[in-house]
Amino acid sequence: MVKNKEPFKTKDYIFGIFVFFVSFGIYLHTLTPTIGFHDSGELITCAWTLGIAHPPGYPLYTLLGKVFITLIPIGNIAFRMNMESALFASLAVMMVYFITLKLSTRAPEHQSTRIIPSLVASLTLAFSLTFWEQAVIAEKYTLNAFFATLIIFILLKWQDSRLKTPDPRPLYLFSFILSLSFTHHFQTIYLVPASIFFILAMSFQNRIKAQKKKRGTFILKIKSHILNLINLPYRMGLSPSTILKMFLLFFLPLFLWTYLPLRAGQNPILNWGDPKTLDNFIIHILAKSYTGYFSSVKESIIRFSSHLNFFSLQFSKYILWISLFSIPFFLKRKVLFLFFLLIFIVNSLHSIRYTIVNICDYYIPSFILTSILIGLGLSLFARFIPFLSFFLPFLILLPLHLNHFQNNRARFFYSYDYGMNILRPLKKEAIILCYGDYDAFSLYYLQYGEERRNDTSNLVWMFLGCDWHIEAIKKSHPNIAFPFNPIPYKELKYYNLGEVINERLNGIITSNFEKFPFYVGPGVDRERGIRENFLLLPEGAFFRLFSKYLDKKRWLIVNYGA
Repeated sequence: MVKNKEPFKTKDYIFGIFVFFVSFGIYLHTLTPTIGFHDSGELITCAWTLGIAHPPGYPLYTLLGKVFITLIPIGNIAFRMNMESALFASLAVMMVYFITLKLSTRAPEHQSTRIIPSLVASLTLAFSLTFWEQAVIAEKYTLNAFFATLIIFILLKWQDSRLKTPDPRPLYLFSFILSLSFTHHFQTIYLVPASIFFILAMSFQNRIKAQKKKRGTFILKIKSHILNLINLPYRMGLSPSTILKMFLLFFLPLFLWTYLPLRAGQNPILNWGDPKTLDNFIIHILAKSYTGYFSSVKESIIRFSSHLNFFSLQFSKYILWISLFSIPFFLKRKVLFLFFLLIFIVNSLHSIRYTIVNICDYYIPSFILTSILIGLGLSLFARFIPFLSFFLPFLILLPLHLNHFQNNRARFFYSYDYGMNILRPLKKEAIILCYGDYDAFSLYYLQYGEERRNDTSNLVWMFLGCDWHIEAIKKSHPNIAFPFNPIPYKELKYYNLGEVINERLNGIITSNFEKFPFYVGPGVDRERGIRENFLLLPEGAFFRLFSKYLDKKRWLIVNYGA
């Protein structure tokens, strides 16, 4: 491979390792000791039991999590998965350092204008609000971030190889890593249009530069252009053999998706979507069970303008303005500017469709780009006032101070304690009716991860219309009666899901009420038929169902013997 115009030196690598350990050390100091909210409990349980997570399934994350949990002998299962998030976040932070360093290396300057701004850029991302939050809990976004930064770095390395002779090897690695990232999550698809543009534009740009050096008659120039058009793939370093190798390397990691049907066929405890059939598999990996929220252009613009506030929350408005100093850097690097801009546009167009609470997480690719721009802005600024470079690291203290309180989860036991407060008061072989994932995922971890109160069964109101959820309960609690016929997953869209859920809910309660104690959580207690037909009395965090004809005295005798 052709060497870079100015390759990294030993001290560059030393500072890169320094960035990794600083961020990793802070993450470990603030790491969640057990499960968090959102998808944490579910993802940890899926990794531990080798189950199927919610769409698109995350096979790579699940398998890596299983390896990490098995090999790391520190703390509980949840703590180890949280540590995995911290590891990938720190690797992404380190890659941002090298990306910023590579870009600022183009013009040889004093080391303070290269290393220090790159260090500030990477640690600014490390201590930004959302990125730090994702680094201390078991979530999938830090692995996404690592893949995104790695892909950008590989393309920049390929661009360097174009300076003399085309070297296709970075493109081979690009194809493989991009495909591997898809077996985890499709968030890296934000980079695909920009990457295609970057590869084509850089190849065309280099060809134009080569043409300017040649002279000849008008006829010879026309002939040369025709030949160049015919031989474009070769001129780009994309010969048929190169394209074939890229194609093969792209499809090789995709075989990891076979984990979903193979594992689903073994009926694991968590088998979301039951993707062992082709129809269910396609529905699952394409997340067809989730619906987008396409709205009017006016509403999309309003939502996008509100999303722009996320950026000042991440870095503070004082640091965010520094990114504007990077504008002169792109005056002679228009292709790179458009590459970054395309990533931001595609990321934003995808994110404004949704109204979910944690939409900030979707903007992490754009936050990564912003941190790089901050580093480039500082680099250009430092070239004019070099002595100020040594004061730049103090900028890191601002996001570290502002975001430490919110992201210090070292004593965060709320989700764990909430789940335990649900389980502790339950009678033996109780049936729990949770409303959604807020309750259910904590219980998944406690019941299947730490094997607490396995005698109880956890039914989720939101999933009662899904046969994969019912089948999982049947497997672990075969004595529970389910008096209704299955509905194929792909046909659910033809039903009124709310009516199906309530019909099944009332059928389960009616058929099992005399055999098992029933408990309902917040949300379920408001459903049709619950308050009308049953008496709800609090026992811990949930309500226990009694016959409406049961008087208070009898309830006291049953529960307290008085």
